[in-house]
Amino acid sequence: MPFQLNLFRQIVDHAHDAVMVTEVAPLQPPGPIIVYVNPAMCRMSGYDASELLGRSPRVLQGPLTDPAALLQLSAALRDGRQTTVELLNYHRSGTPYWARLHLLPLFDESGELSHFAALQQDTTARHIRSEALYRIVVSDEASSLFNRQMFFDVGAKCMQLALRQGKPLAAVLLEVDDLCRLSKSYGQLVSQMLMRIAAQSIAAAIRESDVAGRLSPQEFGLLLPETGEAEAQVVLARIRERLSAGLIEAGLPDGAYLELRAGLCLAGAGDRTPEQALERARGNLRGEDQRSDAGG
Repeated sequence: MPFQLNLFRQIVDHAHDAVMVTEVAPLQPPGPIIVYVNPAMCRMSGYDASELLGRSPRVLQGPLTDPAALLQLSAALRDGRQTTVELLNYHRSGTPYWARLHLLPLFDESGELSHFAALQQDTTARHIRSEALYRIVVSDEASSLFNRQMFFDVGAKCMQLALRQGKPLAAVLLEVDDLCRLSKSYGQLVSQMLMRIAAQSIAAAIRESDVAGRLSPQEFGLLLPETGEAEAQVVLARIRERLSAGLIEAGLPDGAYLELRAGLCLAGAGDRTPEQALERARGNLRGEDQRSDAGG
């Protein structure tokens, strides 16, 4: 038996897959306790074996680790059964990485469950490729915001949730002023750069829960959940501030600047789709233009 155990350890020590073994109990913090890691596990995580032994695998988890994946893993640990999950862990340096983890229960000579082995493969490269493909499908190439189709697909779910919960949702139409003049005067390259600066200003000024997309060559759309009109105006001011700073930093030719005009409305029960809310926002934008002309 000692020879067999030693042979097994040599195999696992030289395996390409990362291997971690934990005790079966306790499952709750501070457990499960790590009792073995192979060199591949240390290379994947960036930790020395001495830094992992006696600790819980939770040391590898972080703010973006999927709670659903952890629940699946916890249920398998509790039931003493196998499972496979894709888990976002964190390297010792703080860099996140993806691992495909296969949990395997281990039994002693009497048939009692004694340990769990977690066999892991680094799948970060595959996730990066998938993320890149996803961005190609859903993003507008010039701005990196959602394309029109994805904006309205995501926006429809956002609007349904807001209306169901009875919470405000601000719809904003942003229009680039005089894009044709910019293209004719400074060329397509400068025009594209200006649009990218505008998109970056929008992305930097909003929250992760907000929805932003490019709807046409010169229009952007925004859906701002749990946001009233006054709060939306604050967001618009922030966008314009970032746009102004971005244009200065870009060092473009004199006269190569753009302005964003905004139409705003709050989505209501009469708005069945984001398109309807944005049309009302567009109407408000045109109304502002007419009032401005009349005042001039």
